[in-house]
Amino acid sequence: MEPKFQTSFIPKAPVTTGTGTNITSIHRTNIFSVLSTVLFILGLLAAGGVFAYKQYVSAQVAQASTDLGAAKDAFQPEKIQEFVDVSSRLSAAKQLLNKHIEVSQMFKLLQSLTVSKVRFSSLQYGTNQGVIGVTLEGEAQSYNVLAQQSELFAQNSFIQNPQFSDFKLSDNGNIEFKVAATIDPTLVSYKKALEALSNTQQQ
Repeated sequence: MEPKFQTSFIPKAPVTTGTGTNITSIHRTNIFSVLSTVLFILGLLAAGGVFAYKQYVSAQVAQASTDLGAAKDAFQPEKIQEFVDVSSRLSAAKQLLNKHIEVSQMFKLLQSLTVSKVRFSSLQYGTNQGVIGVTLEGEAQSYNVLAQQSELFAQNSFIQNPQFSDFKLSDNGNIEFKVAATIDPTLVSYKKALEALSNTQQQ
């Protein structure tokens, strides 16, 4: 009987080292690599957040601009400016009307109050800080006539605080004098004259 030879070279038992221990592999992780990866991901997330916020803000600004344009069109700024201009012109006209003076009414009053034996030769008229002043120079035939003239001025509400002064005899024997007074602004107000005229026409 022929002897049997083993023709397989594959060992039937596991190969072991001389010491009898298995070989294991060790995996080492670099912490700097992990940190850089985390930071990179965080950077991407932050960039994405900034971009998204920028888009949101841009959309809000565009919407606000649209709303403002719609509100502006609704108010019609051209019409508003036209109304403002008209109001300014009316206000200026009103101020001019309030300050406009009509001295003819004062002359009419002085004419009606002048005693027949008194003659006025000059008149000075002016305003100072809204106060209307008048100075008259004239002649009276006697002191009694002059007293009568003074009484008439004092009794009239439009002539305020009349002061007679500078009495002297003229060459023809008359009494020369000077009188200063303030005038009620309503007497020379053009506005009041218009209102009075309007009331008269309505009656």
